[in-house]
Amino acid sequence: MIMTKEEKNLYIRLFKLLKPYFKKISIIFVCIIVSAGINMLIPLLSKQIMDNGLLVKNFNLVVKYSVFTFLIVMIEQAIGLIETRYYSYVNSVFKYTLTKMAFKHLQKLKLQYFNNTNFSEIMSNIGMDVGNISMICDRGTFIILSQILRIVGGLIGLLVIEVKLTLIVLLVVPIRYFTVKMMAKKRKAMFSEYLEYNRDYAMWYGDVISGIKEIKLLGIERIKIGEFIRKQRNIVKINIKMAFLDKFNEYSETIVYQGINCLMYILGAYIVFYNGLTIGGLFAFITYSTYVIGPISAILNLGYNFSNIIPSAKRFFEFLDMETEVDLNKKNTLRLDNIDVHGNINFENVSFSYDNGEKILNNINFNISSGEKVAIIGANGSGKSTLINLILRFYKPQEGKITIEGIDINDVNLRDYRKLISVVSQDPYLFNTTVEENISAGSGRDVSIINEAAVKSGAYEFIDDLPLKFKSEVGRNGSKLSGGQRQKVAMARAFARNSKILILDEATANYDMESEAYVNQLLTTDFKDTTVIVISHKPDILKKVNKILVLKEGSVREYRSINEIEDDLLKEEKAE
Repeated sequence: MIMTKEEKNLYIRLFKLLKPYFKKISIIFVCIIVSAGINMLIPLLSKQIMDNGLLVKNFNLVVKYSVFTFLIVMIEQAIGLIETRYYSYVNSVFKYTLTKMAFKHLQKLKLQYFNNTNFSEIMSNIGMDVGNISMICDRGTFIILSQILRIVGGLIGLLVIEVKLTLIVLLVVPIRYFTVKMMAKKRKAMFSEYLEYNRDYAMWYGDVISGIKEIKLLGIERIKIGEFIRKQRNIVKINIKMAFLDKFNEYSETIVYQGINCLMYILGAYIVFYNGLTIGGLFAFITYSTYVIGPISAILNLGYNFSNIIPSAKRFFEFLDMETEVDLNKKNTLRLDNIDVHGNINFENVSFSYDNGEKILNNINFNISSGEKVAIIGANGSGKSTLINLILRFYKPQEGKITIEGIDINDVNLRDYRKLISVVSQDPYLFNTTVEENISAGSGRDVSIINEAAVKSGAYEFIDDLPLKFKSEVGRNGSKLSGGQRQKVAMARAFARNSKILILDEATANYDMESEAYVNQLLTTDFKDTTVIVISHKPDILKKVNKILVLKEGSVREYRSINEIEDDLLKEEKAE
């Protein structure tokens, strides 16, 4: 089969992934080749049993060659056990390696990828691509690729027995080559279409599951069922087409094979009747012909069977080639820890826009000193979350730079940098494990630290009432807890990290008034050396911060108190 340059490059990358297993693959090939070589003897033994044993009634020879055949089969099966052991290892570990590569890469991808792709689409794409790519080290592939020796041996056997019949056997090559080439091209196009339909369906399905509450509240279940039917209809249609093409390929192979067999029996019988070929010789010839026709057809079918691999490999490698958060070209990133950092953050002429659109932040300049408590306020869409995401290095500014202790944050090792910051959002995520493991995530399992963090966040009281205390399961995303309890556990997790910078994004939105007042007071008493950045419009916390940054139309204004903001607003109203 003729491959394009892109396909060749994809196969090269795939074979590089197989490089660690070359030793075991070599053993598999040796086992298959030896097994094939042993099988080459069986038709010759059968010929001896029939021509020199059964037909001439030589009982001793029949016994001798039958026992010899039995011993050969035992050896061949023992080799098969060795082959299976190594094959199962390569097949399983290769699939595991691909899945691990995908998972590790997912951890490094930029936030934009997850904003544009839901969990269902990710799982579907990776699962399908890994499954299809793994076919390259399927047992059938190893057997097919090792059949060249069997074909050579079979051809030698055929030529020794009867040259004319051998030419008939070789007719299968051009016939099968052109039919397989045509169908492989069609199947590859169909499978690419199938991948796109499946990706679209997985994306839609994930969106539906994520919005199931709204679907129920809006009463649009029937609409979603209609969408499901339309999207599945495309997948079902393409599946039917591919199944029919598979069957047609199988049908054409069977017709060619039986046609060749038919000719061999007719011409073989003629040669037996008039030219002295023995019956045993004819049956040995037919057996050898299967050693040639089967492998030739299987090798030609390889391109057809692998038509799933190229589209999946292309998508999988495109996924692996996606730009990650970590700049891999930067080998000498600066290592920092809490001892090196005091919490000084500086924005220098920072501008940012999404997809090169209108600037969300335009030439932003401000400084947050170590230990300062700073509030960020502004209307929806003013850029508050964007500003926080820039600090967290989820995004990079198009212009200007952000520094910590005078060092560009992009020059700092990413893992070290994020250890310096603790974040609590309005809608925090809790892992489906225990309260203790959620609080200790990213900080270790020191019991005293976990308890202290739980007390500070206000979570200890309700945790103490749980049946298993800190060992209680919280459910998927804290589904077994109330909104306020989830936020308190998330707050405890942030406190347990003991980072130099604490970011609270509407973090007390679900707190009761008493708990909120307690946490707000705590920020000014127990976190004196911690730089705290708060996104909130609540007067109670705004009164306790050192300064307030107001985001408006992409720019920042700095105020020292709520009174300054109110005075400024009055001046603007009078000016209008």
